[in-house]
Amino acid sequence: MYPDKEKGIKKQNRISKDQYFMELTEIVSKRSTCIKRKVGAVLIMDNHILSTGYNGAPSGFTHCTAQTCVRQNLKEGEHPELCRGVHAEANCIIQAALHGTSIDGNTTLYCTTFPCMSCLKLLMNAKVNRIVYKEGYFMENKVKQDLVDESKMKIEQFSVK
Repeated sequence: MYPDKEKGIKKQNRISKDQYFMELTEIVSKRSTCIKRKVGAVLIMDNHILSTGYNGAPSGFTHCTAQTCVRQNLKEGEHPELCRGVHAEANCIIQAALHGTSIDGNTTLYCTTFPCMSCLKLLMNAKVNRIVYKEGYFMENKVKQDLVDESKMKIEQFSVK
């Protein structure tokens, strides 16, 4: 049935599914229109891509520029309410909803940056089971950590093994 296995041919080295999906988040982040941080996210269910998202101004609106970004000189996590951008994680949920795709099930969100407090709550309410992220974001937030600890969501920082 599988001629390669029958002949004893060694299987090719392949990247893991986590690495595959994480590399896709890097590609998705290249669509970001944010001048401060490029973030990409991919929402997966049962190893199939449901939606992707990147951060930037709402669809159809003018993108931020060095002249219009009021947060460009602020510290990480400072005054998020001033940002006109929609976050990558929220855009994943929005894209699934716009296209009628249910995300209730065995879902994982892969993202280049750990979600902010608002996006984390959205992902929890959307019943995402697992988050795999590359770099942390405002991880010292105690309320954020308490939510993660209280949830049944699996949180993993990605590292190539």
